[in-house]
This record gives sequence, structure tokens and C-alpha cells, in this order.
Amino acid sequence: MSNTPYGQQSEQHFWRTAVANISLGDSLFEQLSAIKLAHENPNIASAGSCFAQHVGNWLLEQNYAFQQSQLDTTHTSSFAFGNIYTPRCLLQWFDVETLSGELTIHEEKGRYFDLLRPNFQPKGFQSLKKLKKARVKACNELKATLRKTDIFIFTLGLTESWKDKNAIFYPSCPGVIVGQFDAENYQFYNFSYAEIKADLEKMAKILRQINPELQILLTVSPVPLTATATDKHVLVANQYSKSVLRTVAGELADNQNIFHYFPSYEIITAPNAGDFRFQTNRRTVTPDAVAYVMQHFAKLLPHKVQNKAQPTGSVNEAVCDEEFLETTKSLADLKPSNDKYNLTLIGDSHMSKLSTALKKMGVAHSGGMVMNGSGFAQKKFALCPEEYFVPLENAQSRQLWSRIYANLKRHETDKTTEQSIIITNIGLQTHQTIAGEGGFHQWFQNHPNKTGTVSQLNDFIEYLNAMQKQALSILYRLHQAGHTVIVVSDPPFSKHFNESKSIAPLIYAYFTATEIIWKQHGIQFFNAATTFDEEIKDMSAYAANVVFEGGYYDWYHGNERYYEWLAEKLNTVFNLKTTVNTNK
Repeated sequence: MSNTPYGQQSEQHFWRTAVANISLGDSLFEQLSAIKLAHENPNIASAGSCFAQHVGNWLLEQNYAFQQSQLDTTHTSSFAFGNIYTPRCLLQWFDVETLSGELTIHEEKGRYFDLLRPNFQPKGFQSLKKLKKARVKACNELKATLRKTDIFIFTLGLTESWKDKNAIFYPSCPGVIVGQFDAENYQFYNFSYAEIKADLEKMAKILRQINPELQILLTVSPVPLTATATDKHVLVANQYSKSVLRTVAGELADNQNIFHYFPSYEIITAPNAGDFRFQTNRRTVTPDAVAYVMQHFAKLLPHKVQNKAQPTGSVNEAVCDEEFLETTKSLADLKPSNDKYNLTLIGDSHMSKLSTALKKMGVAHSGGMVMNGSGFAQKKFALCPEEYFVPLENAQSRQLWSRIYANLKRHETDKTTEQSIIITNIGLQTHQTIAGEGGFHQWFQNHPNKTGTVSQLNDFIEYLNAMQKQALSILYRLHQAGHTVIVVSDPPFSKHFNESKSIAPLIYAYFTATEIIWKQHGIQFFNAATTFDEEIKDMSAYAANVVFEGGYYDWYHGNERYYEWLAEKLNTVFNLKTTVNTNK
């Protein structure tokens, strides 16, 4: 073969050396992508299918300059459109006036739902006027974000789509998520190679008019079709769809300078024994697979993480890390169990410490810590219809959650008269949500409509709805599934230490705002901080005595005595000792 053209090829051109010899998940593919992007710390925006959200989550976690939509923080996306599976659906948003057709809106019980964004504002709008105004805001944000974007990642998801008789295209079939299907108004449409290519070229032209320096990085989602509306087997329909998208992406990247292609599709779909990349449904991409893909991305586009100044009140999570290690160590000692616990703890290190105190009291329960507080506050998770959410902090957090979820599922599938109670602090994490990077204090200072000092409780409620909506939605869905959810505030020690006294009023106001929101949704809130203040005079006997490097005190935890007080108080108020476990 040395006398043929193949004899001059390197190892990367042969399947055995470039693929078969690679231990997927442990080692990376070398020279997989020849992209050259002349950017250091670029501003990155993304749109596309559900896989695009995984990419966005990873970029945020790794401190890339990812541009998150300020209009929709429920999804990890740069724009307030939710998932967009075809280029045509994105193109429509550049001219919002063309989207005024009455078939694009569903009215039900006095609420108005946007069929072009079925996952946006799931409770609907109060009026048709507000819905249309929200569309204009989304269009304006799209253009404003692209003006300051260096790299736009667009993930191609499907060729299959739905359109109405006015030739407006939809991200999902009307009636599947919201609205009602009417065959006279909505028709199935399967885009061809030529149409996908033409739409992407048109999109590139518009983007270059907005921002002449912008580069487009195309990817193809490895997530298969959930269902097909063609007359073909879903396996065949899926392969057709992905093949068309991959071919278009390759053609454009090879021949037009504005386009580049990143092979996430290939990394996920290359054959592998004992595959870790898909969950048991063989469709949902695992967090470990996303991390593996993005390790290749990091080699393509390395960035320098800027050193950030310590915010008011240390947000050092060394104590939380130790708590997490202790929790995972305990998990490793546990054997798989089919016991059904009526009490479940879900949250950060506070829940781990509370778990220890409840065990001393003899209160049987499941769960405890799932992630660090920053994991919830910084959205290091992906919302998941099947499992409520998937923790993305690390593999251990996903293992911890799988145990907790299994217990909850036993309640949901084997319902009895026993009550399932969840105690949680998701959405609190005040060392992050108030004092941390991107927390309330910074949000308030950067908000275009906020001036001066914080004076209104509405400011906190607005922040929670804008920036913590994803975390709060986890608890709301658990409540809807029939579990009794009790949200517990953080401890009161922010006002005990000098470095955190200045933000203590903000933290207490945050507790009040959280309680108001949960009461509106029928979820109980236990304000541990104000209850402690009313009962305990000597706060120092309950405060943590941990001092971090630099002299910062741990003001956001209590000591062992505090969590024993909290366990006793919760037991008194909610009668937790009756929530014994039963073998099922």
C-alpha cells in the first residue's frame, strides 16, 4: 500500500489507529477538527436543538463568555425561543412582523399561548398584546446579542417540521406541547438538502449584515428523533434527517469561510463497546457524553479564566466540597435498596448536615446533598422531563440523584396512603444567589431598569423569576407530581460575621420573597432564619467556626448544634418521625 496514496496518510486517516484504538471517554480523538478560530475569550452565542442546551451548560460551567438570554433563563440559550430544530424557524424571527398570523397563537381560558415558542411562558400570557410585545422583545434581543457575538453555534436538529397554511413554521407540532392540532391548518413538512442549505446561506447573509466579523460554528445534534411523521420506520427517518443535515454542514464548512463544522455528532455516534454516551432509552445523551464532546471543543477554543475578585462575604465552598466527599463516601458503602422512604432531602451541603442530624434523631429518610450550592445557583444541571433534572456538576452528583430519584419514583408508581415529603433548599444558596458572581447584588447593579438602592420586595421576586426560574421549576414539578415539598431557608448567621453583615438584610428579604413565591404555588416554606432569631439568643453557640484562606469566616453554614436544632424544629412543625420507611 506504500505505493498508493494511502501510503502517505497519517494515523488519523485509518479507522484502526484513529478510532478503534481510542478509548472513548478516557482519551480524545486527535486532529479530529481542523477549525482555526482567531479568537481569545470570544463571546459565544448558541441556538438550535435540545443538544444546544447541553453545550450552553458546559460553556457556562467552564466560564466561557456564553451569552445567556435575559428574557428566558429557563433554558440555557442565548435567545428566548427555546429549542429551534430547523434553520427556517430561526430565520422567521429576524422579521417578527411576519409572525402575526392568528394560527400561531392558542387561546384557552383567557390565557394566550405562543405556539412558536411552546416552552416559553408555559402558563401563557395575560393578553394578546403582551404576547406580541414579548415576541418583539425576543427579536430585538436576538439582533442585539448577535452584534456582540464572535462565534455563533447553531445546532441542526431535524429536517422534519410543521407549517401552517400561511407558510409559518413551528418548532413542534401544534397540540403536542400546547394548543390544538387541526389538519386543515397545520401540515407536516420535511426539508430537503437544497432547502436546508439555502436557509443556512440566507441566515449567514443576515448575520453578516448585523455583525460582519461573526463566525458560524455548525453542529449536528446526535439526539435521535423522538418520533417521525413520515411513513418510514423512525430508525430510517432519523438516519435520513441526520444525513441531510450533516451533508449540508460539511458542504458549507468546506466551501464558505463564514461556516465551520464541529463534529459532536461523530463523537457521540462512533461505535463503542459498553457505550456510556446514551441513557437506557438509547436516545438521551448522558452528561458524561456531553463533557467528552466539550473536552474536544476546549482543545479547539481554549480560553483564559479571569481571576475574579472575592465578593462581599466569602463564597469559598471548601466546606461544601468536604461535605460532598463525605456524602459520596457514604453512598459507596450503601447497597442498592428497594426501601421506600416517605421523607426525602434534596439540596446542597445544608441538606447533608441536616441528614446527619435527622439520623441521630432516628428519622428514616432518603437523600441529602446532590450538588454544591453553586451547582444549583449557577444552573449546573439540565432540566429533564423523565427525571426532573440531571445534575452536571460531576458523576458523583448524578449517582446521588439517581438514588434519590429512584425513591421518589417508587412513590409515584406505587401510590399508597403514605405521604411523600421532600425537604429542600433548592433556590436558596444565598452565598451564591446574593453574594456570588452573577447573584442578586450584581444583577441589581447591572439591571437597566434599576437605580439606587434596593427598596422593593418586588426586586427580589423579579430576580427569582428571571434568574432562578430553572431551579424553582424543579420543585414545582415535584409538587405537581404529588409530593409534599417543604422549602427551608438558609441559616441566619450572615448577620453574625463582619464580612457578611452588609448583605444580611438582602438575604432576609430574599427569604421573604422566596416564601411569597412558594405560597402562590401551594408549596410550604419554613423560614429557619427568622424562627431561630425568635427562639435563640446566643447565636455564637450555633455558628460555624470555620475560617477560610484569607481570613473569611464560614457565615453561610451553622455548626452541628444548629442542624440538630433545625432537625428538632422541623420534626415539631411537620411531625417527621411519622415518615418511617417501608419495604416495598
